[in-house]
This record gives sequence, structure tokens and C-alpha cells, in this order.
Amino acid sequence: MSPQARVEIGGHGRTGKLTASAVDLERIKYLRIGSIIIIGFVASMLSGLLGIGGGSVLVPAMVYLLGMNQHRAHGTSLAVIAVVVFSSAVYYSTHGLVDWTVAIELMAGGVIGAMIGARICALLSAGRLRRYFGIFLGIVGLRMLYGAAFASSGAPGIGGHVLAPETLGGGSVVVAIGLVTGIFSGLFGIGGGLIMVPTLVLLFGFKQKLAQGISLAVIIPVSISGAAIHNAHGNVNWGVAVWLAVGGVMGGLVGAHLAVVKIQDPVLCGLFGLLMLVTGVLMFHHKRPACD
Repeated sequence: MSPQARVEIGGHGRTGKLTASAVDLERIKYLRIGSIIIIGFVASMLSGLLGIGGGSVLVPAMVYLLGMNQHRAHGTSLAVIAVVVFSSAVYYSTHGLVDWTVAIELMAGGVIGAMIGARICALLSAGRLRRYFGIFLGIVGLRMLYGAAFASSGAPGIGGHVLAPETLGGGSVVVAIGLVTGIFSGLFGIGGGLIMVPTLVLLFGFKQKLAQGISLAVIIPVSISGAAIHNAHGNVNWGVAVWLAVGGVMGGLVGAHLAVVKIQDPVLCGLFGLLMLVTGVLMFHHKRPACD
């Protein structure tokens, strides 16, 4: 449209206002898309850096910054996680930081658990469970910080004793841990790394980077199964998910590179513990039920 035509249309008053409004709405649309891409980048960089899905950032960002309801935020988070974690997992794997035997055992329980958790989320209010989960995260976060502070004394096993997966019923306990991880993943819209990484480090004595690599590999099928159930209930906003993934793929690679190449295990352990502590406090003080 030429400037003259705009002037002529503007001369009709109401039509001119509609044109200005359309321009404003277009600007708001692009600003919103840019914000979504930035959210995806930040969450996924944290994912690649610490071996988590990124839902602990994605869910509150979608609820409080994008105005999405809790159910759809959870489902959309899992759909995005399934995409962006893949690039980070490949990066860790190419550096030999994925134990596939343990990863497959965790996947076996995690996929089933995620489907269970997603169904629970669709049916029940989980406010009290969120508070208990917050307490759990806070306690384990403090333990991770303690382990990072005294990393020179060796792997921070529980009570000074590190358990080996092969001594626990042929991996059945690892599968059970995957099941619990999957339930929390589907219920809270997180990838499950907040449970898997500290379990692998504190209980089994894995090095931090190896635990993160295993966690990322497991998160892929776990988040897919949880997202599928949420999508069946109409709780995935694919329009938002696509733009989150655009920023997320690059962010995941940046975070994975920093973790694998630039940052030492004790620092990663301390950062992970701090994230758990902060997330636990936020969950404990969250007023609304997790799936309302």
C-alpha cells in the first residue's frame, strides 16, 4: 500500500485506527515469537549444561510469561524436550559420556512411568505432591552442593558407600528408578533429569558428566511418551512448541559444549545442586496445584 493510500484510508478515521492496530498487533506477534525463541534457548542451554530436560524453566516460563494454563504448559514442555534434548544427547554420546546399558534400563521404566504420570496429571490435583517433591529436591540439592564442596574426597556416595547397578537384582532397581523418574516427568512436565542425575551420582557413584549424558539419553523416549498422552488430552500447544524448539536446538548444543569441554565435574555438581535447591523452594511455595 502506497503512503498516499494510507493517508486516504486514515482520513476515514475508524479505518485508519484499524490499520494502526493491525501494525501494532503484528509487532506484538513478532515480539512474542522472539520471546518464545529466547525462552527455548535459555531452557535448552540449561538442559545441555546440566543433563536435565529443561522443564523446570519451560513450565514456569510458559505459565507466567506466556499466560499458558498449567496443563498445556506441562504437555508443551514435554513435546519440546523430546526434540531439543536429542542434539545434546548426541553431543555427550560422541564424547563417550553415555553408558547405554544403564540408559536402556532407565528407559524401560521411564517410558511407562511417564505415561502413568501424564494420566495422573490429567485426572488429579497434585498440589500436596508438588510440595513434597519440592522438599525432596531441596534436600538432594543440598547433598549435591555438599558433594561438590568436598569433591576431593571421592565420589559422594550415600553414607560413604557407592552401590553398583549390577549388584541390585540385575538392574531391576535401575528400572524402578526409571519408573519413578518417568512418573514425575509426566506429572510435572519435566524431563526427569532432576531425579536421574543425582541418583546416578549419589547412589551409584557415576561421574557428573557421565550421569548427565545418561540422563539426556533417557529423557528422549520418556518425554515422548509423556507428550503423547498430554497431546491426546489436547494439552500441547504446537504453535508455541515449534518456536521453543527453534531456540532450543541451538541452546542445547551450546550447553552441552560448555559442560563437556569447558566446565569441570565439581562445578557442574555444584550448579546442579543449586538448581535443585532453587527449584525445590519454588515448588514448595507454589500456591496453585501442579496440574490445575
